[in-house]
Amino acid sequence: MRLSTLFISLSAVFCAEALDMNNLYIVGPAATDGVWTPDLPEEMVSIGYGTFIWDGCLGEGEFKFLNRLGDYSSSLVAENVNQPVYSDNIYTLIDNSSGQNRYDFKFWNPEAGQCRIIVNMASDPMTLSFRRPAVQMVGSAVRGWGSPSLNIPVFADDEGAVEWTGLLQAGEIKFLSCNGWSPCYNAPYYNDAFTDGYHAMVYHANGEDDHKFIVPRTGRYTLRFNLHEPSVTVTSHPGPSLEGKFTAPAGRYVVAADRNGRQLHFGAVPSRLFVGSLDGDVAELPASTAGSGVFSGKVYLEEDNYYKLYADEACSDRYCFSPNADVDISAGATCNVAPMHGYSYTVGSTGYYDLTADFSGAAPKVSATPIVSGADETVADSNVKVSVSGRNITVVGEYDNIVVSDLCGRVISTAPTTAVLPGIYVVAVDFKTFKIVVR
Repeated sequence: MRLSTLFISLSAVFCAEALDMNNLYIVGPAATDGVWTPDLPEEMVSIGYGTFIWDGCLGEGEFKFLNRLGDYSSSLVAENVNQPVYSDNIYTLIDNSSGQNRYDFKFWNPEAGQCRIIVNMASDPMTLSFRRPAVQMVGSAVRGWGSPSLNIPVFADDEGAVEWTGLLQAGEIKFLSCNGWSPCYNAPYYNDAFTDGYHAMVYHANGEDDHKFIVPRTGRYTLRFNLHEPSVTVTSHPGPSLEGKFTAPAGRYVVAADRNGRQLHFGAVPSRLFVGSLDGDVAELPASTAGSGVFSGKVYLEEDNYYKLYADEACSDRYCFSPNADVDISAGATCNVAPMHGYSYTVGSTGYYDLTADFSGAAPKVSATPIVSGADETVADSNVKVSVSGRNITVVGEYDNIVVSDLCGRVISTAPTTAVLPGIYVVAVDFKTFKIVVR
């Protein structure tokens, strides 16, 4: 019997992980503050399948690309060691991910400054396009006169057109043609107003006649540059307008802006007003004078309850006035009044209050003043108690100042106990105000 031996050779096959066409990162000392930080690279912006763009201030030195965050084995590198990059050139990009056995060659940026990098991972071979700005905007009309990293770059497109649209502040502006202060493009004369239309620019190689353009007003602009003449054509865009956007019957309205939600809330000044609580109680707040927009009355309010103002007795949230955060209206008047179902109004202690909602001015106001009426009644607020016994108004507790006044504002007393005639008085204890009825 003949024995034969079968040897099977097993080879380990390492397959490179497929490229992710949805993500790409630039990493290296030139891009990430002088150090290699694979976990904190600069993320590039996808502008189409496998194509990514990055605009930024690139330092002098090395850089390459990562396809996966924090993973050096997903590197995309240069074709040659220390491959220098120059404006308007295209370079081959090599996949050096696991199993490719390529040299880990880096790209080298020879000059620090603003640049645009476009990577096309879908082409064969993959490519890197490198472009420096045609001009850089500097001045108080943009980001100031500080670091070159704050300059706003304007790049030429593939057809050579140089155009920019964005926000300019009222102030000075000029245009740099490199990463330094000169050469640059200046205004032809001192304080040339940057108005709509054609403006000649003067090319200065050494910073002479450093005239600035003056942007007359803050707004959105489009700038079209012709660097052969040289010149710039300015087009200002009108600001947003609400004209024709809303319709409503004639009358007075409360309008509030919700900055977080970027919304506007509109509500007509009510003809009737109701106070609704969290537990469902509803009380009407009488109008002081018909059509005046001022509502005031005696209302029982509880310390641990929450209140909103409503324009209808059913207390529908559609006709509600409330603040954007809980507000203690017994601590003083508030203008935090919006026509929306928001947070609530509260008081510092349980009792009767003179509640006033005033829609007559430029901004509505809501306030609640504690009321003490009749013999031997007391209202407490924090460490202060105000009481009426007979015809004496007494204040006890911790405080610094007391002022007792009549309804005309005349000061009656500053003593802790004051004997008064029958009537209505206002007692101010530090920053708290109490309405006192003496019979």
